[in-house]
Amino acid sequence: MFNKFKDLIKVGATSITFIMLMFVNKIYASNIASSQLATGLDRLLKDLTSWAYKVIPAIGTVLTIYFFIRRGSSDEMDIKKWDNRIKTCVISSIGAVLGAVIIDLAIGYFQ
Repeated sequence: MFNKFKDLIKVGATSITFIMLMFVNKIYASNIASSQLATGLDRLLKDLTSWAYKVIPAIGTVLTIYFFIRRGSSDEMDIKKWDNRIKTCVISSIGAVLGAVIIDLAIGYFQ
Protein backbone atom coordinates (compact mmCIF):
# COMPACT_ATOMS: atom_id res chain seq x y z
CA MET A 1 0.00 0.00 0.00
CA PHE A 2 2.75 2.46 0.97
CA ASN A 3 4.73 1.72 -2.21
CA LYS A 4 1.70 2.47 -4.36
CA PHE A 5 1.20 5.76 -2.54
CA LYS A 6 4.86 6.72 -3.06
CA ASP A 7 4.62 5.83 -6.75
CA LEU A 8 1.48 7.92 -7.06
CA ILE A 9 3.21 10.91 -5.46
CA LYS A 10 6.22 10.52 -7.77
CA VAL A 11 4.02 10.40 -10.87
CA GLY A 12 2.00 13.37 -9.66
CA ALA A 13 5.07 15.48 -8.91
CA THR A 14 6.61 14.61 -12.27
CA SER A 15 3.39 15.45 -14.09
CA ILE A 16 3.01 18.77 -12.30
CA THR A 17 6.62 19.71 -13.07
CA PHE A 18 6.17 18.80 -16.74
CA ILE A 19 2.92 20.76 -17.01
CA MET A 20 4.49 23.81 -15.35
CA LEU A 21 7.48 23.70 -17.69
CA MET A 22 5.22 23.36 -20.74
CA PHE A 23 3.06 26.25 -19.48
CA VAL A 24 6.14 28.43 -18.96
CA ASN A 25 7.41 27.47 -22.41
CA LYS A 26 4.09 28.38 -24.02
CA ILE A 27 3.92 31.71 -22.21
CA TYR A 28 7.44 32.75 -23.13
CA ALA A 29 7.09 31.55 -26.72
CA SER A 30 3.89 33.50 -27.34
CA ASN A 31 3.16 37.20 -27.55
CA ILE A 32 1.88 37.41 -23.98
CA ALA A 33 5.31 37.16 -22.39
CA SER A 34 4.93 40.59 -20.86
CA SER A 35 1.43 39.96 -19.51
CA GLN A 36 0.62 39.93 -15.82
CA LEU A 37 0.04 36.17 -15.89
CA ALA A 38 3.45 35.46 -17.39
CA THR A 39 5.35 37.80 -15.11
CA GLY A 40 3.46 36.52 -12.08
CA LEU A 41 4.20 32.89 -12.94
CA ASP A 42 7.83 33.80 -13.55
CA ARG A 43 8.12 35.46 -10.15
CA LEU A 44 6.28 32.59 -8.46
CA LEU A 45 8.59 29.95 -9.90
CA LYS A 46 11.66 32.02 -9.03
CA ASP A 47 10.44 32.44 -5.46
CA LEU A 48 9.61 28.75 -5.13
CA THR A 49 13.01 27.64 -6.41
CA SER A 50 14.87 30.09 -4.18
CA TRP A 51 12.78 28.87 -1.24
CA ALA A 52 13.47 25.24 -2.21
CA TYR A 53 17.24 25.85 -2.22
CA LYS A 54 17.04 26.78 1.46
CA VAL A 55 14.32 24.54 2.84
CA ILE A 56 15.00 21.19 1.16
CA PRO A 57 18.59 20.78 2.44
CA ALA A 58 17.53 21.88 5.92
CA ILE A 59 14.69 19.36 6.09
CA GLY A 60 16.89 16.63 4.59
CA THR A 61 19.61 17.31 7.15
CA VAL A 62 17.19 17.27 10.09
CA LEU A 63 15.60 14.02 8.92
CA THR A 64 18.98 12.39 8.31
CA ILE A 65 20.16 13.31 11.80
CA TYR A 66 16.90 11.96 13.24
CA PHE A 67 17.32 8.71 11.30
CA PHE A 68 20.92 8.35 12.50
CA ILE A 69 19.77 8.82 16.11
CA ARG A 70 17.03 6.22 15.66
CA ARG A 71 19.53 3.89 13.95
CA GLY A 72 21.91 4.22 16.89
CA SER A 73 19.24 3.21 19.37
CA SER A 74 17.80 0.32 17.34
CA ASP A 75 18.57 -3.37 17.51
CA GLU A 76 20.37 -5.41 14.85
CA MET A 77 17.16 -6.22 12.97
CA ASP A 78 16.16 -2.60 12.49
CA ILE A 79 19.57 -1.19 11.52
CA LYS A 80 19.12 -2.19 7.88
CA LYS A 81 15.73 -0.46 7.74
CA TRP A 82 17.19 2.74 9.17
CA ASP A 83 20.10 2.55 6.72
CA ASN A 84 17.60 2.35 3.86
CA ARG A 85 15.69 5.32 5.24
CA ILE A 86 18.90 7.35 5.52
CA LYS A 87 19.84 6.55 1.92
CA THR A 88 16.35 7.39 0.72
CA CYS A 89 16.36 10.69 2.58
CA VAL A 90 19.74 11.75 1.16
CA ILE A 91 18.86 10.72 -2.40
CA SER A 92 15.45 12.41 -2.19
CA SER A 93 16.97 15.64 -0.92
CA ILE A 94 19.50 15.67 -3.76
CA GLY A 95 16.77 14.90 -6.28
CA ALA A 96 14.53 17.67 -4.99
CA VAL A 97 17.33 20.23 -5.16
CA LEU A 98 18.19 19.08 -8.69
CA GLY A 99 14.54 19.47 -9.65
CA ALA A 100 14.59 23.04 -8.38
CA VAL A 101 17.80 23.67 -10.33
CA ILE A 102 16.21 22.34 -13.53
CA ILE A 103 13.17 24.58 -13.09
CA ASP A 104 15.43 27.55 -12.37
CA LEU A 105 17.51 26.83 -15.48
CA ALA A 106 14.38 26.49 -17.60
CA ILE A 107 13.13 29.86 -16.38
CA GLY A 108 16.49 31.49 -17.00
CA TYR A 109 16.66 30.04 -20.48
CA PHE A 110 13.54 31.86 -21.62
CA GLN A 111 14.63 35.29 -20.42
